[in-house]
This record gives sequence, C-alpha cells and structure tokens, in this order.
Amino acid sequence: MRDASYVQISLTLIPTAILLVYVVDMLHRASSGRSVKGGNRAAGNRRMTIEERATDETPKPLQVYIVEDSLITQQFLASAIEAAGADLSGSSADAQTAIGDLFALQPDLILIDIGLASGSGLDVLKALQDHSLVPAAIKVVLTNYADVEYKNLSVRLGADRFFDKTLETAQALALINTLAAEGRSSRAAPL
Repeated sequence: MRDASYVQISLTLIPTAILLVYVVDMLHRASSGRSVKGGNRAAGNRRMTIEERATDETPKPLQVYIVEDSLITQQFLASAIEAAGADLSGSSADAQTAIGDLFALQPDLILIDIGLASGSGLDVLKALQDHSLVPAAIKVVLTNYADVEYKNLSVRLGADRFFDKTLETAQALALINTLAAEGRSSRAAPL
C-alpha cells in the first residue's frame, strides 16, 4: 500500500504540459470529425455533439466512464452498467488516457480506482479539479485503498462518493442503478 507521502508526491508530478497537448489533440480530432480514440470504448458507440443533445428531446441514458486497471473489474462494472440501462462511454487502465477521454467524452458518471497501471486515480481527480474538466460529472471512487486518509484526499480532490471495493461494491452498484433510473436528473447525495 502506498503511503501518504507517495500520494502527495505523485499528485505534484502530473505532467500538465502533456495533459494540455493531449487535450488540444483531442479537441482538434473532435472538431475535425476524426475519431477520438480512447481506452476501451465500446465499438459503434457514437457520442452526440452538444448541439445534437440540445435539439434532441429524447431522454439520454446515463453515460459512465470507468478508470480501472483490472480487466475483470472493468468487465464486471461494464455488465452492471449495461444491466442498469446506462451506457459505457469508455474505460482506461491509466491516468493520462482517462484524463483525455473524460474531457472529450464528458460522461455523467466516472468510476475511479485509486491504484492504476500508470498513474493513480488521485492523479485523475486532481487533473479534473485543477483544470475544471467534466465539472458536472459525478465522481465515484471505488477502491481497495479504502482507509480514511484516501477517502479524505479523494473528497478534497472532488470525489462525490467513496466506496471500499471489498465491502461496498453493492452500494456502488446501487448508486449506478439509481442514477440510471433517475435519468441523470440529480446529483448524488453528499457523502
């Protein structure tokens, strides 16, 4: 388990220049109509533009993005998202890819693990907060690093909810079901 000093150091080492280059590239691709490739986005899942959303009055399913390095957990969460009637907009096992995808996709709900293949979920939360990316999204941490220190840090970095993966996965799934059923009409209740 990583200690707090490692977390503090890793949060200060987010390569902002790389993030900005990645975001500019994603914006360029999106504006030129080229494909914006992300983590493991479902094939054929086309995102609507803001203008299309404004003119289309049909209710939209909850859009969910997963930041998780375990393929088994990604698949489990993807199945739960689909069963709830929500759409998986994408997933990533590393912080940098997730940050760019989240900015480009603007999902309604983001499920974030702290321990990732590269970077950490805390890096993702910090980048989203520092650069005001995806401000309307509900940010849910679902992790095995479920001690009070990580919970408090996650909340300070903008997490709306925090769940222990070992003991509280059922509550996280219930939240997904509730938000999907509400049609994204309201934010999650505070911690």
